[in-house]
Amino acid sequence: MYNFISNYYDTLFPFDVYVEWKCFARPVIQKSRGIQPFKERKERPLIVDAGCGSGAMASLLATYYDVIGIDISPDMLAQAVNTYTDENITWVCQDIAKMEIGRKAAAIFATTDTLNHITNKNKLFAFFKRAYESLESGGFLFFDVVMPKFFERNYARGECSFEDFEWGSFFWTCDFSKKTGKVSYQLTAFEKVEGKTAGGGKEELYRRYDEEISERIWSVNVLREGLTKAGFMNFTVYDNLRHPFEFAYLYPEKTLDDYERLYFICEKP
Repeated sequence: MYNFISNYYDTLFPFDVYVEWKCFARPVIQKSRGIQPFKERKERPLIVDAGCGSGAMASLLATYYDVIGIDISPDMLAQAVNTYTDENITWVCQDIAKMEIGRKAAAIFATTDTLNHITNKNKLFAFFKRAYESLESGGFLFFDVVMPKFFERNYARGECSFEDFEWGSFFWTCDFSKKTGKVSYQLTAFEKVEGKTAGGGKEELYRRYDEEISERIWSVNVLREGLTKAGFMNFTVYDNLRHPFEFAYLYPEKTLDDYERLYFICEKP
């Protein structure tokens, strides 16, 4: 997963979402009970970026904290290591459902579809358990998940999407089953390479790469079940990173399933 695409991940996906997460979460972390043990020991707090991808979120957090960036993809981690050289970041190739960080963290992040990439319920619940066990008391787990409405609104007609970049072109289609919650992205990229004509001149050629990315939609009920089983008793759901979710007052006609993406803020007792 994310083999060739890892080379251009940061050009394909917006950086702004990581900035929004940082601006939202940092005040929560600074006021949390989970940060107190670090203050008492006069240490930089430890934050874990689970499913760190190419490292953008970890890099933002490393301005303030020691960070462990974990990802199962060697190609994505290679991009992170080459792009972000901050000495406050430790990069680890690991399955986040089995993560071992060696000491307690003040907060754990799993953002931008990370938990949708976990397609097995037992592994999802295992991640929640490992996150709970890895946090200081009063620490927070922050994560977001994409919901069925996103696919219904963007891919219901089955059309092919594409974007052109300086390096080449990127095409993708998406198959989504509302019944099973399974999602499959078919990705095709054409990367510019330099070739030569028969006369020795330069010729613009393209090399084709194909990848398939699998995800799964998790219902709010399943997420709540997994969080509760792990030990999280206090968690809040947001529909964006700027205002708390208050659908009973603001959106009486909507339910949680009417949103394209949901954001969870979970505190360890």
